[in-house]
Amino acid sequence: MDNKKHYLRSTRNLYKKHEDGLVVFYSYTTPVAFIKDGQLTISENVWSITTAKHLNWIEDYAGVERKFYRIPHKDFKNSFEKAKGPQNKPDHLKTVGLVSAMFGILSENDKEAKVKYQKRFYEKVPGLQFPDDWDQLSVEEKEKRLDGVNKIALEKRGN
Repeated sequence: MDNKKHYLRSTRNLYKKHEDGLVVFYSYTTPVAFIKDGQLTISENVWSITTAKHLNWIEDYAGVERKFYRIPHKDFKNSFEKAKGPQNKPDHLKTVGLVSAMFGILSENDKEAKVKYQKRFYEKVPGLQFPDDWDQLSVEEKEKRLDGVNKIALEKRGN
């Protein structure tokens, strides 16, 4: 899949990318139009004068009449989400949970190393935080808490 940016003009603020069977047009970093199965779906302008120019250029690129096919932004967002279909995004917590649990099995005889490295794994998961007093907890308490996080991470999740 070609996921590189392709610039429609000399500006770096308007580009298209091929994503999951769609051609998505971006103004800056915001999706403003897409093509699926040869059909252009384009948002009305709710942004700047520059984005208005980008929308015009997208219509010129697609060979359609300017402003004729634009839809309300709310409808565009819904159409875009529907066109993308279900997302199979990686579940970072589940992935780290698998690694952590495997490491826990391999290091069962060294509890200090087990909790040290499991904590390091979980520190990489966005949104997870350890309590300020973590270092004052006993190894057994750390292990108990990390085992609880592993359990949550490995429960049947969205993916």
